[in-house]
Amino acid sequence: MISVIVPVYNVEKYLEECLDSIQNQTYGDIEVILVNDGSTDKSKDICERYCKEDTRFKLINQANQGQSVARNNGVAASAGEFIAFVDSDDIIRMNYLEELMRHMSEDVDIVESKFTVQKKEFFNENYKEINVVFEGDSEEAVKVVPKHVLSVNPVTKLYRKSIVEAVPYLEGLIFEDIYSGVGMLKYVRKIIKLDYVGYYYRQHGNSTMHRKFTEKNLDVFTVSDKLVEMYSDREELLPYIGSYLVHVTTMHYQDYIRKGNPYAKVYNQKLTEYVTLTKKNQELAKKSRMIRLYNICPKYYNSIIFPVYHFVWKLKNGIKEVTVDE
Repeated sequence: MISVIVPVYNVEKYLEECLDSIQNQTYGDIEVILVNDGSTDKSKDICERYCKEDTRFKLINQANQGQSVARNNGVAASAGEFIAFVDSDDIIRMNYLEELMRHMSEDVDIVESKFTVQKKEFFNENYKEINVVFEGDSEEAVKVVPKHVLSVNPVTKLYRKSIVEAVPYLEGLIFEDIYSGVGMLKYVRKIIKLDYVGYYYRQHGNSTMHRKFTEKNLDVFTVSDKLVEMYSDREELLPYIGSYLVHVTTMHYQDYIRKGNPYAKVYNQKLTEYVTLTKKNQELAKKSRMIRLYNICPKYYNSIIFPVYHFVWKLKNGIKEVTVDE
């Protein structure tokens, strides 16, 4: 059985569309655990209605504590051998669970699909043959993390429950997906990534990536350091972790860290640590464009060098701001 865990918080506008997509799955051996995280709108009422109409749906109510606590409580209450997380404002394709389960075998611990942020693309995509684009063990998976072959997002995946239990979601922190998404790779026997867009991910302006910079954003360093600590007994893999963290800190913060920013000092200190970690594998460091840019002038990497490079890169590739379909 698959336990589908849905953290719910003030999403009455989108919740029914999400739950309908789960209820109508072609794979029927599921339980759906709705974790109401202290919603103040009509989300709880909607959850109760689905539980009344479909015995596969179960509701857990908790005080507002965040998605990580909701996910952990959902896992603790689950009865399935496999786990799938779905955010309560997203949509999954009708054969999503069936397709992921079809690729789950005895030695596979995670099967991942692709996702899209464009709703029209999600509904208009024509059927095509589904291929495996990545298949590898723990070491192979960690080594492709800097290349972003695999997603760190908790959603878009089918997990063997034991893998999720091995790396509980960090509570009280943002960017917890970095820790769990990369951390679980340490324990997998095999992970598979499919060339299949099975998940529509709805972006919002109030997401972590779009929030105004505050001291809370420094959680990324707490999370990153915990990840480095987790892999401390796998020294050969630490440079790959470092390379990924250089990317994460650069992409999340280069728009925020400017002269006079009170957090610039700690940012630059942490960035230097992750660059140093990457350089323990010189071949990897040479292949990293960000490391090469950093080496030009570390002092001005985040304030001038990378922003200029990124602007030119987007200009050359015709990339504009993402248009989000509500």
